[in-house]
Amino acid sequence: MKSFLPLIRAEWRLLLFGFVMTFGSSLGQTYFIGLFGGDIRSDLGLSHGEFGAIYSGATLLSAILLLWSGSLIDRLDLSHYAYLVVAGLSLGCLMISASSGPFTLFLSVLVLRHLGQGLMGMAGATTMVRYLDRQKGKANALSGIGYSLSEAILPSLVIAQLAVVSWRQSWIGWGVLVGIIIPLATCFLLRGHHLRHAAYLETISAQQERPAGGQQRQWTRAQVLRDPLFYLFMPALLAQPMLFTGFMFHQVHLVEAKGWSLEFWAGLYILYALVSTVCKLGAGLLVDRYGAIRLAAFVCLPLGLGLVCLASADSAVVAVLFMVLMAVSVGAYSTLSSPFYAEMYGSLHLGSIKSLATAAMVFSSAIAPVLMGWMIDAGVRMETMALACVAYVMLASASAWWASKAKLRGYSRLPDC
Repeated sequence: MKSFLPLIRAEWRLLLFGFVMTFGSSLGQTYFIGLFGGDIRSDLGLSHGEFGAIYSGATLLSAILLLWSGSLIDRLDLSHYAYLVVAGLSLGCLMISASSGPFTLFLSVLVLRHLGQGLMGMAGATTMVRYLDRQKGKANALSGIGYSLSEAILPSLVIAQLAVVSWRQSWIGWGVLVGIIIPLATCFLLRGHHLRHAAYLETISAQQERPAGGQQRQWTRAQVLRDPLFYLFMPALLAQPMLFTGFMFHQVHLVEAKGWSLEFWAGLYILYALVSTVCKLGAGLLVDRYGAIRLAAFVCLPLGLGLVCLASADSAVVAVLFMVLMAVSVGAYSTLSSPFYAEMYGSLHLGSIKSLATAAMVFSSAIAPVLMGWMIDAGVRMETMALACVAYVMLASASAWWASKAKLRGYSRLPDC
């Protein structure tokens, strides 16, 4: 932890801004929305498959929109970007509280997913990697604790809240809190940030004017799309968000199928958050020491092992092991993903490139809930789905391992745009 202290002392404002963004993005994350899944389905008369289809359709459209909106962070002042995203997320909370049918639910989920999971989550990571490049692993790990803290406290808080108020009233409360607290925090934490951004642009400009071959090349999104290694890395980088989304969206059904209590399951999020936090910090140190490219192939393997455990038995120990191993992958992925794209392609167009990767991530996470919902309606057991996902994890890791070897051997072809 001592190695983090100099960074915290020097950049606590920017780190805290990243933390606020990642914490606030939880309102658009699957695990949070999924906690209301049973109440929403019951109130609106939806089956597992129907709710999954609505959720996946909204998430898919969010992925498409990210190809345009994700690059806004490259063009807008960071504080203005944050204000717009937070205002939209707060509106999304109010929209879902007023949902009366499939169409209004679809629009609400679209706003929550696009602005929460997509743009707000992307803001924290992009800011850390862009402006704290020399310590991007540690910076991204520290800001990513916002995810862990929200995952530790929000599930139990929501479960307790739903025992007192309706799910609609709960969403109204969250919308008001987000709309007031985060803009005030942003105003304070980003004071004077325009000077940092101007210095960053001057540094990038100076690097690009030098003919020296050792400087980081600044790829455009069009050039990234022409890079074969991008497609070999992506299955492994998509595995954790895709599989996490699928199982967490249907977590209420999973808990019922396994015979666990929802209170017990919600309590495990505290353990999950602690493990995830430790892994975030550890991954930050490893990224700064060895590089994200070397580690990319291994990030989804703990989740694969957790799915093996999930398929093996129904005991409470299995629930603990699954949560712990899932937390390892989630912690490593959340720290590694943004530094990976910066190492591969530079930081000048990172928002645009991250929007491409995030769109692919959101697209994959859109597929999982609807497919699993249909399979649940068809009587397919959760254990069977878990084993199928294990096979995917193994193939994806092998693909990323081969791509990392190719990259580290010197493959760095920069396609013409």
